[in-house]
Amino acid sequence: MVIWRYLFFQFFKSILAVLLFALVLYFILTYMEESQHYFPGRHVTSKTIFLYYFWQLPSITILLLPFTVLIGGIVTNWILAKNGEIAALRAAGLSMVKISIPLICVGLFYSFAQFYLSEFVIPYTSTEYLKIKNNVIDRKKSDNIFSESKWLRTPSTILHYDEYEEEKQILEKPEIFVFFTTGVAKKIVQAKFAHFDENVGAWVFHYALVTNFSEDSKVTNIEVKPLFVTDIDFAPPKVLKQNSESGQLSYWKLKKLIKEAQIAGTNVSDRIVDLQLKLSGPFASLLFVFLTLPFALRKERQEENYIGIVLCLAVALVYWFGNLSLRNLAIKGIINPIVAAWFMNIFIGVLSFILVRKLDKGQ
Repeated sequence: MVIWRYLFFQFFKSILAVLLFALVLYFILTYMEESQHYFPGRHVTSKTIFLYYFWQLPSITILLLPFTVLIGGIVTNWILAKNGEIAALRAAGLSMVKISIPLICVGLFYSFAQFYLSEFVIPYTSTEYLKIKNNVIDRKKSDNIFSESKWLRTPSTILHYDEYEEEKQILEKPEIFVFFTTGVAKKIVQAKFAHFDENVGAWVFHYALVTNFSEDSKVTNIEVKPLFVTDIDFAPPKVLKQNSESGQLSYWKLKKLIKEAQIAGTNVSDRIVDLQLKLSGPFASLLFVFLTLPFALRKERQEENYIGIVLCLAVALVYWFGNLSLRNLAIKGIINPIVAAWFMNIFIGVLSFILVRKLDKGQ
């Protein structure tokens, strides 16, 4: 137990130190670049610059975390091997699997930390970052966030609109088509504008012209209503095109958005891939822990340690670009989103397990 605690904290401290170093280096280099090409001419204050980078911190941490786990694992294993501690543990009869337990625990800790940041921190900080960037620094008006198709639908209703006015959050010149179960039009409603009523939980038409039909498609009556409540209950910005990316939404919010957007007829293939990546992404930290073991410790020779470091980094790059390529293929509909999100994880996991087992047998 004492040995496991020692290995745990050695690994934990190495990863934390590498992560802090990587964050400081990233922000220094980014500031040097943006202070010359981005901030000049925009009249930003020191407070704005601080907030601009502060709100990016969680997102950049998640981006760098798997690779800092990899490098931290390499450093820890290299130090342990250089000091002969791994040789002593193996001579005492401990297998590589048992030696790896505290390292795996550290990997699990950072995986859960990555998932926690993604679920509970990133949605808020990313929104604040976009506010600073778009509204304060770039001084841009918020983009139109409504659905790309300008059509929303439920099983019995179709809604169409001309424009979505974001500041007032209203639909201009909306019209709605309500159908019988047979598919024949039941009524057509046209209005000057519509707003989403939070109390009713649906879009409400103002100054609506309602045309009712019978099941044989004959007009039964025409009436004017000051207010007409629809059954379209997609509140903005649930099925609307958001300024934020999928990474700025929690897993459950993104899953709900996808479900409602699919009902509304919006293409969300990219969102489906991102939903799966929210689960597979945090496992990268754990997988990279396994990856360091065979490459950093094989036979514990210095020249093979250097080769192991290069191979670790090469496999990490393959993992990174592999995920990007598979995501693009899934968006185009060439492969299944679940396969795209998990394939590289499975590949790295199987490869690491095979190499660790060989190492454990002394091969």
